[in-house]
This record gives sequence, C-alpha cells and structure tokens, in this order.
Amino acid sequence: MREAFPRKSPIALTISIAMLGPISFATPAAQAQESLIEEVVVTARKREESLQNVPVAVTALSPSQIEQSGIQSVIDVAKLVPNVELHAVTQSGASLGASIRGMAFEDLEKSYEPTVGVSVDGVFMASNSGAVVDFFDIEGVEVLRGPQGTLYGRNTIAGVINIKRTKPTGEFGLKLEGTFADHDRQDLKGVLNMPLGEKGGVKINWRDLEMDSHLYNETTNQRPYNRDSDVWSAAVRYDFTDNFTATLTYDDYEHMTQPPDVVATGTGDAVFCAFFSLGCNADSGALSENSGYTQSYASEQIYSYLWGDNLTLNAEYTGSNFTVKYIYGEMDFEEEAYFNSWGAPTPLYEVLREQEYEQTSHELQYISNWDGNLNVVAGLYYLETDSYITSGPNSNFTTTQEAEATAVFGEIIWDLSDKWTLTAGARWTEEEKDLDNRRFDSNETRRAGGPIAGQLTPNYSDNNATYRFVLQRELSFGMVYGSYATGYRAGGFNARGSNKPTVGPYEPEEVGSWEIGLRTQPTDRLQLNLTGFVAEYTDKQQFIVTDGTQCELAATQTCTFIRNAAETTNQGVEIEGVWMPTDRLTIRGTYGYLDADFDSYDFDGTDISDRAQVIYAPENTFSLMADHTSSVFGGTLIVSGTFSYRSDVWGAAAYETYNYETGPDINIASHDQLDLSATWLRDVAQGQLKLMIYGTDVLDGDGRVARAYDAGAFSWSELVPGRQIGVTVGYEF
Repeated sequence: MREAFPRKSPIALTISIAMLGPISFATPAAQAQESLIEEVVVTARKREESLQNVPVAVTALSPSQIEQSGIQSVIDVAKLVPNVELHAVTQSGASLGASIRGMAFEDLEKSYEPTVGVSVDGVFMASNSGAVVDFFDIEGVEVLRGPQGTLYGRNTIAGVINIKRTKPTGEFGLKLEGTFADHDRQDLKGVLNMPLGEKGGVKINWRDLEMDSHLYNETTNQRPYNRDSDVWSAAVRYDFTDNFTATLTYDDYEHMTQPPDVVATGTGDAVFCAFFSLGCNADSGALSENSGYTQSYASEQIYSYLWGDNLTLNAEYTGSNFTVKYIYGEMDFEEEAYFNSWGAPTPLYEVLREQEYEQTSHELQYISNWDGNLNVVAGLYYLETDSYITSGPNSNFTTTQEAEATAVFGEIIWDLSDKWTLTAGARWTEEEKDLDNRRFDSNETRRAGGPIAGQLTPNYSDNNATYRFVLQRELSFGMVYGSYATGYRAGGFNARGSNKPTVGPYEPEEVGSWEIGLRTQPTDRLQLNLTGFVAEYTDKQQFIVTDGTQCELAATQTCTFIRNAAETTNQGVEIEGVWMPTDRLTIRGTYGYLDADFDSYDFDGTDISDRAQVIYAPENTFSLMADHTSSVFGGTLIVSGTFSYRSDVWGAAAYETYNYETGPDINIASHDQLDLSATWLRDVAQGQLKLMIYGTDVLDGDGRVARAYDAGAFSWSELVPGRQIGVTVGYEF
C-alpha cells in the first residue's frame, strides 16, 4: 500500500502557494492589460459567471477543445480533467461508470444510485444508464469536482458533469460532417437550423454511428460490431416576449454495443478454467495483452441494447433584476444486456437481463441580480422514477421500484466588502422508495408470470440536509477561497437480492469536504489555478460477498449484500493552467494528485481496511494540450496534440474479500495516451469547409486493459480500442 499522504497537506500546500502570490506574480499594472486568454463562462452556481470568479473546482471544455482533443463521448472527458476516471460499465455500453476524487460507482441496475451526477440541458439523470452521452452539437461541458449537494442534490457526492447543447439560432443554417476511421468507423451527423416566424427557431440534429470491434473473432472469422447508434432530436425555441423564452426538445435514440470482454480467471477459478478450456490466466491483464486482439469468442458473447426517448422543456423569464427558470425533464427507455460464454467459443451460462426505466423531474429556480451586496439562488425540485428489471435463467427474478424525491434549496452570496464574499447554501431532501422483488423456481415460470416462489415488498424513506459555506477573497492577481461542503448518496435496495437480508435496505453514505482554491491570472497570457481538498466519507456503501449462512442460505452458497461498512479519507491537489506564449499557440495543462484510503472496513465483523483498495482512484493524473493556428492555402490550419496519463487503479472486487494474494488480479496498469489532429478551415461559397485528420492513442499498440472485474465464479477484463486514424469532412453555412 502506498505511503499515506499527510492529512492536511493538500490544503496546507495551497495556502502556502497563495501566500507567495503577491511576491511571485505580476504587478497590478500588468493586470490592467486586456487578457488574451478567452474568458470562459460557466453555470456551476446556476448563474452565468466567469470561470476565474467561481469558488468551485470546475473544469470547462469548449467545443473547439472537445473536437481538437479527440473527445467523442463523455468518457473521453477524463483525459483533460484532473482526478477523474470515466468508463462504460463492462456489461452495458450505455451505462456510465464514473469516479471523481476516488468516489466511484459501477453497475447497470437502476436500484443503485450513482456517485457522479450527469446533467443534460439542466435535467439531472437519476440513473447512470444512458449517461454515456455521445458528443455532437455540444455547446460546452463543465466538470464540477467535490460534493455538489446544495445546488444539485442527492447523488452528487463526488461531483457533477454538466453537458449543454446548442439552442435553435432562429436563422437558417446547415452543418454536415462525416468521419471515417479504422475498424470501419462511419460517423455521419448534421444540424439544421430554421427560423420560426420572427420570434423563434427550430433545430433538428441527427447522428448515425457505426463501427466494428477492435477484436477479431476467430470463431466467426470476422470482427463483430462494437457500436451502432442512431440518434435524432428536434428543438423548438420561441420568444413569447422580450423577457420570456421557452425551448422544447425531443430526443429519440437507439444504442447497440458489444463490449470487448475477455475471460481472465484467478486461482480460485482453476476448475472453471480447466473444464471449459478457456486458456485462463491468474493475471487479468496477461491474457488480454498477449492475445493480439484475437479471441475465440462465441458468435454473440455480450451485447447491450438501449433505446428510448427524452423530452426537455426549458422556460426562462428575465425581470429587471432577477431570472426565473423552469426545467422539465422526462426520460423513458428500455435496456437489454445479454452475455453468455464470457470469452468461450461456445455458449456457457447464458443470461438476458432486461430493464425498463422512466423518470420525470421538475425544477423551479429563482436567480437574483440585485443591486447591492446580496444575491440569492432559490429553488424547488421534484423527481419521480419507476424501474423494472428481470433476469434469468439462474437468477430468476423480477424487481420493480418506485421512487420519489422532493427538495427545497437556496444559496446566498453576500459581498462583505469590496474584497471579501461569503456564500452560504443549504438543501433539504425527502425521498421514498417502494420495492417489489419476486423470485421464481425457473426461467419458464418467470416468463409465464408465476407461480411466485418468494416475494418481498419493503419500503424505504429518508430525509437529508446538505449545506455549503464559502469564504472568498479577491486578490490583485485573482482570488482565493476556502469552503466546507456536505453531500450524500441515497440509500435504497439491492434489486438482485434473493431474500430480506440481501435486499436491504441500506442507509445513505455521506461526505464532509474541506476545499481551498486559488484562481490566478498573473499576466494577460497566463492562467494558473490550484485546488486542495480533504474529504471524509462515512457509512460508505460496499458490496460484500459471504457464504450463505449470513443470509439464511446454505453454507455452500454465496450471499451478496450492500452494507454501510466503510469509511474513507480522500485528499489531494489539482492544478490547471493555460499559457499563450504567442498569439497563435495555446498550451493547457492539468495535474491531479489523489490519496484515497479506507479508514475502516467492516467485512462481516473483520476490519479489512489494511488490505482493501479504493477502486478507480488513480494517484496521479496528468494532461497537456497544445494547439497552434496558422494561415495555409487560403484558410486556417489548427494543429493540436493532447497527451494524457493515468496511474494504475484497482478495478471492482466483488469476491475473495480483497485477498489479492490468492484472488484474481484486478489492478489496471498505468497508461499514457497521445492524440493528434490537424484541422483545415476555409471559407467556401458563403460557408466554411472543414477537413480534419486525426489519430487517437497514436503511440500505443494493441492489448491494453481498460478495466477488470472480479465476479467470483469468473472474472474478466476489457480491452481499449487502441490506435485509431481517421478523417473528418464537413461543411457549414
């Protein structure tokens, strides 16, 4: 285990640097110069503010950064944000496994609550399913790190990812793009804007994405598909008056993915491996790295299918010194996850897991813009979700869950003087969940609807208060702030449970987080931001696997619980900078240091904190992005390169009680990645022509493991696609 980072050292380091500021940074005369670095406006506090003035650890990505750094979906955002790890859930390509500052969640079922909130156009996604959002027609992305319970609510205990799409312009315009790359990647997308009278506009966008897997299936002698997505949306904006506008958006989507999984079992699975001749290896990465991206899979090893639609309404009224917003969101989708052989050439243990999910939310916000030294944000929030899951043949169950959450929140920003500002906010949430868990003797009786072998109908209710306090001081070269914030991850049920002990409920996990930040612009060509944090998590929800005697089953059976079994301390430092050495060259860099360790971990009466590992918590994260602009052949050439690094992390361990000496190796090795692109833009026929050549992970060969998972009877790991070279052709007018 790595040496513990001193408890208060991140904050102490940040304070030390802040104290050196007046000596080491530029004079006020230099500050009077107009900044050459583009101002970034964020909505981290529900109001539009300059990034450099917001006392929150937030990284904002512009559309140009997203495109030039090779970001294709929300997963790739992690390349440019410190202390963030994002990936698709292993058995569900459309479900997001997210970790910010070492707080992770990875599962595909709807009864579990995420640790990272994802918001699209102001609508909070209460489930991580469908949260692997493909990026096109994006206005910007904001990643807020640390608990955001006051303004964003439950299940933002680690942070929030805000995704904002473009709005209808009210003018006629068309944007078309096609991308063609390795593994038969074909990505066609377009955005059409049209006027709606003199007071509105209509926008229609669409995307068709197809690509084959980077793995070659020796059983079928072909590459199976990896991703097949069809998405379209229509948005209507209408300005009823000069002060009142509303935008209604409808989305329809279908996503089919086949995650590239390979079998990699540990010593405890030796019988399983030998019997089925799977070529298993105790090291979960070794089999993958030596495979040459060639495996003898069954014809349909694993696939995930997600389809549904969303409806979003954003209405905004602007008064003389205030703004009122109403945000309505509706989600309705179905998901199938099929897996059978776990890497074997013949079917073995076939499972089809089907899920349905509905979500409706309402949010009302009041945002003041008063004269004087006081401003507020206040709001009401209501969420209702319904979910259904069924699975077989060995897990013959159906589970239905209904949940409601109601919240009231507010935040006061008080300018104590021309240099000091105090922010105080709080949120009160009440929620209730009702579960109907049914068990059947066989897959046939489940499909027939009965008879029911067992039924549980528990309910869960809770209320929780979260709050945040910030003290902020303006400096000649920027500002410094200190804050304390709380958050929680909701309690609930284990939908996969087989009886009352395993179903639950379990209680919320909570966090208290200290943070200090320094936001500086010492010259008109340089920005440097520093954040230190210490977060203490209590009642942490953990999967625990024991023998059956712990849940009224036979000793030979296994029993899976979710218990509030652990406490952790997560602490670290984050550095972000922008430098423009010339008018044509911009360099951006980030660094994150994270120390996340268990303080206690009660595993069935035994404290295993000395050997248990916090999952998906890289100790070091680093990124460096540079782009250069020049005039070439009558147009503009933008050459961009992005280098990113993640140190090794532990994957999910659901078995072997963290016995890393005898259990499977679920450590995911450190890796670096270099992405390059060259984009040429030229005005043609009252529009703009775009030609781009790009390469992702250009220095890496085949075989790197993205993540590993221990499922007890067997374990598996997933390979990243590796190097991809492609071209993009587009035209916009």
